Amino acid sequence: MAYVIEARKVCKQFGDGEARVEALRGVDLTVSRGEFLAIMGPSGSGKSTLLHVLAGVDPPSDGHVFFEGEDLALLGDYRRTLLRRRQIGFIFQSFNLLPTLSAEENVAFPLLLDGVRSAEAQRRAREALEVVRMGHRCNHIPGKLSGGEQQRVAIARALVIKPAVLFADEPTGNLDSASGQRVLALLQQLVADEHQTIVLITHDPAVANRAHRVLHLRDGLLESDAPPPAAADLSPGPQQAS
Repeated sequence: MAYVIEARKVCKQFGDGEARVEALRGVDLTVSRGEFLAIMGPSGSGKSTLLHVLAGVDPPSDGHVFFEGEDLALLGDYRRTLLRRRQIGFIFQSFNLLPTLSAEENVAFPLLLDGVRSAEAQRRAREALEVVRMGHRCNHIPGKLSGGEQQRVAIARALVIKPAVLFADEPTGNLDSASGQRVLALLQQLVADEHQTIVLITHDPAVANRAHRVLHLRDGLLESDAPPPAAADLSPGPQQAS
């Protein structure tokens, strides 16, 4: 299947009457397997709403979203929950790690929620932490990690389920420039080496330039959909520890 995600004429409204807000107004897009797509736009353009609709968190008010060929509108609540739990990874600006759990326990947590045995969940969590070069910090709680390290643990947690798509909402927003560059290099490496599909929201053109394509939204409409003006080499540069 060429497309892992396909959106057709997607609309999303909030509120009624004079309070009605047209967050998305007929968006069409496709995301190919192994693609790195960045979504940009000013505040209020519909970026986060589009991400939530594509990920099956919120249903569209009109139109259709197909995830690996399945129309999300035809799935019941339970099947949509399973899809998000088993096929979709999320990375947030604020990391969202559980403060009393170690890095390994945080990464294993989604697997345990899904009924994976503890020993297997721990093994897979360690593997995911090694992928993001955090194996040496697996026993540390988030408070003992830098911001960049916490985000790499969050990426490992998203990857541990082996998601079809990794959704990232401003993943470098809470990081200093150097840590942000290392996180972006890691995401690029996941695309290049693991063929991971990534859909990323950002307001930063320098971040978007790391992607294969940049989609610009304005007032809920797709303004442009094209490669970044200065397409970056997707092979990651030298890695540094944060």
